[in-house]
Amino acid sequence: MNSRIPPEFGEALSAGMGYSLLLKGEPGTGKTMLAFEILNEFGGDNAVYLSTRVSLPALYEQFPWLEERTGFGVVDATKLYISSKAFPRPRSFSDILYTKLTEAEKPAILVIDSWEAILEGGKGETREVLEDAITDLVRHYATEYKMNLILISETSGTTPLDYMVDGIVELARISIDYRRAREMVLKKLRGVRIDQHKYGFTLDGGRFRYFPSFERRKIEKPRRVEIVPNTPAYLSTGCEGIDTIIGGGMRRGTTNLVEYGDDLSLFGYQSIVAHMIINSVQQGVHVVKLPSSGWDERRLRRGILPFVKEEDYMKYFTVIEIRKEEKEVGENVKVLKGESMEEDFSIFADFISSFKPPVLVIIGTNTLEYQYRLKTPSNLEKMAELFSYWIMEFRAAENVGVIAMPAGGILGSELVHMVTNHFKLTVLDRSVILYCNRPDTKLHCLENVITEEALLLKTTPFV
Repeated sequence: MNSRIPPEFGEALSAGMGYSLLLKGEPGTGKTMLAFEILNEFGGDNAVYLSTRVSLPALYEQFPWLEERTGFGVVDATKLYISSKAFPRPRSFSDILYTKLTEAEKPAILVIDSWEAILEGGKGETREVLEDAITDLVRHYATEYKMNLILISETSGTTPLDYMVDGIVELARISIDYRRAREMVLKKLRGVRIDQHKYGFTLDGGRFRYFPSFERRKIEKPRRVEIVPNTPAYLSTGCEGIDTIIGGGMRRGTTNLVEYGDDLSLFGYQSIVAHMIINSVQQGVHVVKLPSSGWDERRLRRGILPFVKEEDYMKYFTVIEIRKEEKEVGENVKVLKGESMEEDFSIFADFISSFKPPVLVIIGTNTLEYQYRLKTPSNLEKMAELFSYWIMEFRAAENVGVIAMPAGGILGSELVHMVTNHFKLTVLDRSVILYCNRPDTKLHCLENVITEEALLLKTTPFV
């Protein structure tokens, strides 16, 4: 089973020595969901969840998967009794807690949600008594019984409890380009090496899940990439999630701008484009690609050929290379001289029109910037005019265009108003984030799911 929580948690909670962990954050940041995932993964057959804020029926209504999870008991402290035992009279928190711990016979994990509510709502007990009970748990009980103790706090500021616990994790809502995201910060984990102290996460589907570092595609051996079928109206991106984000795929006759940075988002772009090519070639759709700077057919071959048949690669995939020197090229390479953008674009357009539509055409704009000296205003204006004409031609022929551009690219201000879909890629804590400015979408984490047999490109929304 793939873990839904960061690996640092596993090292801390699996040692079997007893660990106290404080989860902090404002209401609604996901602390309770994280606690449930900790219980689910590390609770074993003997764990206790004490809720001071939400009744047991409400918990099961909000998190239906909990009813299927056996092995931990729930203490409904909103009524000050143990829900599974139905005590006939109200009991103090201390009485409930130690009775339950005795019954549980050294529970693997105890979660208290939240400790401020206990301090404020104890019946017949002073704040000092309750604080002493919590302190005793942290300092003695967890270590003596080798029990993991998870305390949930609504206070983001520093409290005396911060100095007693072994670990502190803070959850927060953040914004990326006016869109909501979620982030967790590992502020302290005593005795644990923190390889990454921040992670993005989601509550999609009512479950907590952190986003790991973006995993680059592995091509050391062939892997299966499942076909995502095209339709009469759309070419698929090769990723069901991206197709859904833009309303079904890349509509025939449209152009799509993909803007990326010079960080991990570049690898996210490369994965997206690779899946577009693989998916199209497997379905007999011609793909014509003018690569970004630093790429040629030989390098593209290494990234695409392990996932498609060689005869399909040669038949349906053509690489455009712009260079002046003469040298031997592969059968599926077409060379442009780079002396005149008008002449080259005419040759380019004629070549595309020789294939039966729809044709998927992918252009790396940073190659054009260098080859045609687009920093010169007059050249930039000419290139913008050519793109405008090219986009109209695509619309008429019902081909599909994908324009790849580094963030802040020279052509950006010209192209962004011409394209149908405008994708943006950025990075949050080593994970790649995808969203659209056109259409306007929420943030999604982009992931390469790599197994021994298959490769899958997946999107998960921030919720």
